[in-house]
Amino acid sequence: MLNPDHQPIPRTSLEPVCGALAAVIRRRRERAGLSLNQLAARTRLSRPMIRFIETNERIPTIDTVARISRAFGVSCGQLIREAERTLD
Repeated sequence: MLNPDHQPIPRTSLEPVCGALAAVIRRRRERAGLSLNQLAARTRLSRPMIRFIETNERIPTIDTVARISRAFGVSCGQLIREAERTLD
C-alpha cells in the first residue's frame, strides 16, 4: 500500500484495522455457524488462508475481503466499517 508520497505504508500503521478486520471475520463466521472449511468453500479461498486472515497473520487483499464479505452477504465497506467501529 502506498501513501500520498508514494512510499510503502509501514505494516505497523495497518495493524490496528487489520487486526480488527480479522476479529470481525472470525466473529461473523462463528455467528453464521460456518467452519473454516465451509467459509473457504464459499469464498474459493484455502482453509489455511482463512485461518491466516482470522489470526492476523496475513493482510487480505481487497479481492479477498470482497469474497469474504459476499459470503456473509454484506459489502466490503460494511465489513471494514464494522472493523473500524471496534477501534473507536
